[in-house]
Amino acid sequence: MRLFIKAWCAYIPRYRKSVNNLLIPVLGPDEDLITMGYEVCRILRRNGYANSIKALIYLSSDKEVANVKSALLSELLRFNGVKNYDISNFYHLVSIVEDIIGYGDVLVVSVDSSTAASATSILLSSSGGPVEVLAYDLIANTVPLMPGKNARNDFHAELYMNKLLMSLRELLTKAGVSPKDIKYVATNIRDLKYCSKVLKAVGISENALEPTKYVGKIAYFGLTHTLLTLIKSLESASVGDNILVIDLDENFSYKVSLILRVNEDLNNLRGCVSFIDKLLSNDSVVILH
Repeated sequence: MRLFIKAWCAYIPRYRKSVNNLLIPVLGPDEDLITMGYEVCRILRRNGYANSIKALIYLSSDKEVANVKSALLSELLRFNGVKNYDISNFYHLVSIVEDIIGYGDVLVVSVDSSTAASATSILLSSSGGPVEVLAYDLIANTVPLMPGKNARNDFHAELYMNKLLMSLRELLTKAGVSPKDIKYVATNIRDLKYCSKVLKAVGISENALEPTKYVGKIAYFGLTHTLLTLIKSLESASVGDNILVIDLDENFSYKVSLILRVNEDLNNLRGCVSFIDKLLSNDSVVILH
């Protein structure tokens, strides 16, 4: 199966709250997860993308009745005859895309406000696009499981790290990409020292983490963090660049990793939507108390 990214969009509210001396993006008085999701899809569609999708996947930490949110969003966007899926993690996202991408383009909408508020949309296709997924890898219920968020310092953490390193090396081999040729790394790993240790052990430069570090300076965006750092990477990437994507759940019980390659100039896509830099800027925000 071949998989491509055709377009993307991000939305971050103008509203901010001061938390630990940082201005964190939050939902405004008239916003919720659905309105953020609608906005991030509307912008993409207005610019000529996502007009002929076959499925919409709604990725959110909101665990209400399955397929209610995706169906509502499809109705608001007037997507007729579109299959709808509601999921709550990146692992299931890749699993579902793997099953349905052969039937037509898939629009993935990710929304979250559990930590900082944001939404992203990614248009996926099996027929072509400027960014290609060279290889991907899924690991679930790994042994040993990490017993908690702070378990990196114990013996189990080292065993998990060894398994993580092995899987990343195998993924690079599968993609035919040398570690030194990874230009950017997009990840939701919050402990960047731990992440740097992993990357160095594989042979990837710590400089590849710059897009992730940039987004992380503003806030941690929960479920949307991986895709926001990916979009930031795509905004900086040139033809021929390789991007490594790593998504881990907070208990380290699953891992999703992908290697992407930019095959075409992305300038036209970048001009269709607001840049992450502008969306994260605090120059014209509304402060909530």
